[in-house]
Amino acid sequence: IDITAGALGNTDVTLTHKTRVIDAWLILRGAGVASTTLQVKNGASAITNAMAASGSDTDLVRAANIDDAAHEIAASGTLRVTSATGATQPDATVYVLGIRVA
Repeated sequence: IDITAGALGNTDVTLTHKTRVIDAWLILRGAGVASTTLQVKNGASAITNAMAASGSDTDLVRAANIDDAAHEIAASGTLRVTSATGATQPDATVYVLGIRVA
């Protein structure tokens, strides 16, 4: 999921199948933004911790935890990447690894 530098906000992806998130990480594409974090969510519910997006170009930051109460996203549900802290969001790519579940 590509995050474009600019104002804080949400980047949403609608899923076609029920999916369980099992890992997430981000890679910065350029300089990060001080005090900014990115977080993977199931709609409004946090799946991962807030990942620091304040490093240098090509830095990789992995989620430290996955919340098992929110990690399953229903078919037609929203996988969201939120930037809610800091002044602006950086250019970054957020990778979310999930498996399709019944």
